[in-house]
Amino acid sequence: MSEPSDYKRPFKEKITDKYRLVIIDDDTLGEKKSMTFTLLSLFGMILTTIFLLAGLTVLIIIFTPLKYSIPGYGDIANNKVYMDLNKKIEILEKDITDQRVYTEGIKNMLNPSALKSDAINSNDSMIRKSSVISQKKHDLSNTLSLEHYYFCSPLKGEISAAFDLSTKHYGIDIVASKDSPVKSILDGVVINADWSTNTGNTISVQHDDNMVSVYKHNSVLLKKIGDKVSSCEAIAIIGNTGKLTSGPHVHFELWKNGIAVNPSEYISFNY
Repeated sequence: MSEPSDYKRPFKEKITDKYRLVIIDDDTLGEKKSMTFTLLSLFGMILTTIFLLAGLTVLIIIFTPLKYSIPGYGDIANNKVYMDLNKKIEILEKDITDQRVYTEGIKNMLNPSALKSDAINSNDSMIRKSSVISQKKHDLSNTLSLEHYYFCSPLKGEISAAFDLSTKHYGIDIVASKDSPVKSILDGVVINADWSTNTGNTISVQHDDNMVSVYKHNSVLLKKIGDKVSSCEAIAIIGNTGKLTSGPHVHFELWKNGIAVNPSEYISFNY
């Protein structure tokens, strides 16, 4: 019986057949070198070489500047290092902006003229200077116009103590129900949220146009320094904290360009 033809043999037998590669000297026709192999071993060598070359290529791309020549990788907008640095810069810019707002708010709450009066050595001169300053503050507070603003009422209740520059009561006291929320009068940024012995839990908000609102004697503060708040957003809860209080209420102050303004002239606090 004749042997089966080669094309009818199983593939498994074909790849295990042995072959010999012989190198012959063309001049002498003598055998220089020979090598025996099978198709299976040849395929294995080819695949191993391909994997080694691919691995070497990947390493070169990862650890050399060659990676920047790859389309898309060289795009700085998609570079992870760039994106991380850009995010850190945005955070730093926000911190700087919040710090600037906080500093400006504190400066606006101070009276530059009153600070200058502290440098006068004569007691009589100081008294006269303070009197003039108080009069100027009173005149300016009466001429400031805030009618073009739409203020949100920070609290609905009864006014127990009115605005009075002569007694240095630079705001109004509002009595309302227990646990009533205290709201921001306008959009702004919180520049102070702390506790003091006299005023208890106090929160201040910096608004546009050098305007600052202050809310004192709260039981709880709902915001912290640097928080952005919207008009009518709750920022605290009415309370009775601090020494300068005789019951649950909110002492509310409104400052414009460093000058105390009577809130009752622009905001309704009635139920």
